[in-house]
Amino acid sequence: MSRVYRNPLKGRKYKAEVSVGSGSTRKRKSKTFNDMTEARIWIHQMEIMADRGTDFEKSRWLFIDYYWQWVQLYKKPVVSANTMHTYYSSYQHFSKGLGDVRLEDLTRNRIQKYLNDLDLSHESIRKDLMQLRSCLRDAVSDGVLTHNPAAGTLRIVADPSRTKGDDQKFMSIHDFKRVRNFLLSYHYRINDVDRLALLIISQSGLRVGECLALKYEDIDCLHNTITVDESWDSKHNILKEPKTKHARRTIPLPKQVVHILEKWMSYQRRYLFREGVANPDQFILMNKRGRLPRASSINAAYHQIQIKLGMEPKFSTHTFRHTLASLMVADENISMVYVSRYLGHASVMITEKYYIGLLPEQVEVEAGKVLKVIEG
Repeated sequence: MSRVYRNPLKGRKYKAEVSVGSGSTRKRKSKTFNDMTEARIWIHQMEIMADRGTDFEKSRWLFIDYYWQWVQLYKKPVVSANTMHTYYSSYQHFSKGLGDVRLEDLTRNRIQKYLNDLDLSHESIRKDLMQLRSCLRDAVSDGVLTHNPAAGTLRIVADPSRTKGDDQKFMSIHDFKRVRNFLLSYHYRINDVDRLALLIISQSGLRVGECLALKYEDIDCLHNTITVDESWDSKHNILKEPKTKHARRTIPLPKQVVHILEKWMSYQRRYLFREGVANPDQFILMNKRGRLPRASSINAAYHQIQIKLGMEPKFSTHTFRHTLASLMVADENISMVYVSRYLGHASVMITEKYYIGLLPEQVEVEAGKVLKVIEG
């Protein structure tokens, strides 16, 4: 039974009611409207949902409650601890911006307003939106919603002060070479594991976690290669699987870097043995306290080097990876497929999406070409 009648209470003019099911399974839903036509459309939608087997009870859950149950059921058993942390971060954001919104009341407009009000970096908002869309897509599959309100076009409105521009993602070739030469000429001692990590990353494009997980056996001094098959989680102090299946890889290293690492491994082994510091897994970056450095300390060491070289300390460790990737992509003699495999990406599409960016020098060259065309 469905009906629309004048709302006897204060508020909107009309109240729509719809009942579905029978006997003990019978459920009643109601909603108020200012327009009679809107009320009748809503009743029609509810009746269609009932025919399709929509779970009315769950559709009335708060979105954040449904989201958290979804995370616990479908994500927690299969994702890494670090990835789980991103789901929890999104849950905290959703609790502040969508905490009082029921699933059935979640609209594209409401989601866009949430995105507009976040005041976070582009990457943080992108992750929130990606997880929200995935959760609502499953809600549709499970019959809780008839459609995904986040499936349409939604704009990411990021806080510029929290979002890295290209000038922070890509170093100039000149600055990259200055940092590289500093690291290649440095005399590494036991207190310099952070800088040694920077050397490895600058010459291989490894992710920080991949670099921290390196062991003696991963360096092939005969063939001048480095093998990546694990990643170190600094937050939880555990070894984990690489980010993607293609992240397991063997890549070339310059001979000079291999020679530096060969000397370091011999020196580190003797020092730790003399000081009674255990290194049973033979980690290359084990420090004198028997620990691997944290990713944050490596980043801090990188900022110190930038200051030492008279540069603005605006680049993160990941800049090495961005810059190396862009240099390789810009070289017509290196195939995109190889660059993708070298970086350990899941697909070539990811390489093209995130790493086809112009280095500062390339911008100047391309700008010159444009002027030639304009000036005829």
